[in-house]
Amino acid sequence: MFLAAWAALLIAAEFPSPAAAIETEWVMYRDPILKTAPIETRFPPKLVDCWLEALAMPGREMKRGAAAAIAEAQRRGLPGLDAAVAPLMEVLKDSQEDRIVRLTAARALVALDARRAAPLLLQCAGPADLDMAEVAEPALARWAYAPMRERWLERLEGAVGFSRLHVLAIRGLAALDAKESTPRLLQLAEDRFVPVSVRLEAAGGLGKLQDSGLAAAARKLARDKSAQAVADRLVAARMLAGHRQPEAESLLVELAVDKQPSVRAIALETLLAINPSLIFPILQETLACGDANVRQSGAKAIVARPSPESLASLRPMLDDRHPGVRRYACESLLALAGDASLRETVLAEGRRMLHADGWRGQEQAALLLVALGDKTITDRLLALLDASRPEVHVAAAWGLCQLAVPSTAEPIFGVLARKTESCLAGQPLQERLDEQLALLAQAIGRMRYSPADAVLRKYIPKGSPLGETSRAAALWTLGHLHAGQPDEALAVALGQRLLDLFAVEPESELVGRMAAVSLGRMKAAQMLPTLRSVFKNLTLDCGAGYACAWAIWQLTGEEIPPLAPRIVMENGWFLTPIVESANEAASGALQEGKPPK
Repeated sequence: MFLAAWAALLIAAEFPSPAAAIETEWVMYRDPILKTAPIETRFPPKLVDCWLEALAMPGREMKRGAAAAIAEAQRRGLPGLDAAVAPLMEVLKDSQEDRIVRLTAARALVALDARRAAPLLLQCAGPADLDMAEVAEPALARWAYAPMRERWLERLEGAVGFSRLHVLAIRGLAALDAKESTPRLLQLAEDRFVPVSVRLEAAGGLGKLQDSGLAAAARKLARDKSAQAVADRLVAARMLAGHRQPEAESLLVELAVDKQPSVRAIALETLLAINPSLIFPILQETLACGDANVRQSGAKAIVARPSPESLASLRPMLDDRHPGVRRYACESLLALAGDASLRETVLAEGRRMLHADGWRGQEQAALLLVALGDKTITDRLLALLDASRPEVHVAAAWGLCQLAVPSTAEPIFGVLARKTESCLAGQPLQERLDEQLALLAQAIGRMRYSPADAVLRKYIPKGSPLGETSRAAALWTLGHLHAGQPDEALAVALGQRLLDLFAVEPESELVGRMAAVSLGRMKAAQMLPTLRSVFKNLTLDCGAGYACAWAIWQLTGEEIPPLAPRIVMENGWFLTPIVESANEAASGALQEGKPPK
């Protein structure tokens, strides 16, 4: 278990996560686009001055708190922190200072990327203080600080005491490209009495520093296929990371079908870096593995060397039980479809998966094919509106809304009407039905399907069993059905939704927002007083407030006022200065008999 967890950490550290899923945007949120105020982050004034004073004061807590605040402020983007480097170095160099204070100062210097503090960090880091070494040495390695070379080499040659210190030395030497360390690294990697963490780190260092000559040693380690020798095989796979010779490639292919998934994953990632085609002879075995990292490596090989034939092996990955793997397959197929020679194959494979039984594959195939604009799938999407899995019936509704094929308007309305009546009758609700109904309503709005008017009006009353999101979408759609043609009864009902934003039991802000948008789109001039009244009591940065301003613009041509930045004050700091307000200053001046400034 420990070895598998360690290997998983190594893989996660070196290889990026799969691409994000296709963005399933909703049309009602971009028609119209209701702007939001830009956010302007500000910090209390004179924070840095306050912390510099604290660093110069006696007392453990003041210095520690100031140093910790400086490190956090750097992370959050406070300017002017370079002034803290010299005072922090003074704290760190004081050998009489409290150990925790000095450690916190070191962390702050590292956070500030204060490279001029490298000699001082070198002086402070060492085996006597593992915590300080953990802070200082990774920074010195990142800065490629050459004076650490001899110390790390000396530690590497010594007996392994604290495993972590040896790991730090190995990483530092790899960062410095210290090839003279490779003989000792090989000894550590091969020694079964050395802690596994050090062996694996040594193997990784070898993989970075040496690009040939290790195949024989790796094969010797990989000879034992027993469960007890997993560490040996992990070491073998990692030490060959820089090799490109046939004998190394052959061994990596052998390790890529190891019984232990952790060994397979590391070997496969190395093969991907060398030549993804090397994975093809073992591709089916790789894709069938129970480990998600292994399966994704197989998918990566296909993506790196795509062909119409290999895409047939990528298609089943759309139905993979791991969400990261199936999202990676979907995003990859979408990207590959940009190649004209592969587009028809991608479409064909996506359609096969959409008509298969697996719900995961149906969802991903729907997202893929809709993103590619495939309008041949609308009949299948209509059928999937009644799928038992919410992921599928929501994806189908989104797809039909995005494609907006006119012939689908009537059957979409049929489903909307049927499920609306079920909701109003109090029947058990399908999971995520509110989301699906909202998408179906938007689809009707995009296609201007006027026969849906009566059913959509059932979404107007407040307090109905119908969900907030589908109610908002229905109101948005009613605006499209009556665009430029105001309906008095509808306008009054939408205006009431706006007024109910201030009721004892207030209306949903999203519903109010879409009511305002539809009033503007309908050109319902009789509701202009209501829009002005509501807008007066809302801010422009509120969604419903901006929607009212947009509707007034549609009705009168009055420009929407510019949005002022929303000021977000970064508070909660250690020793935040007290700033006297203008009123307080004037009051104090009058008490002293002086004119206020």
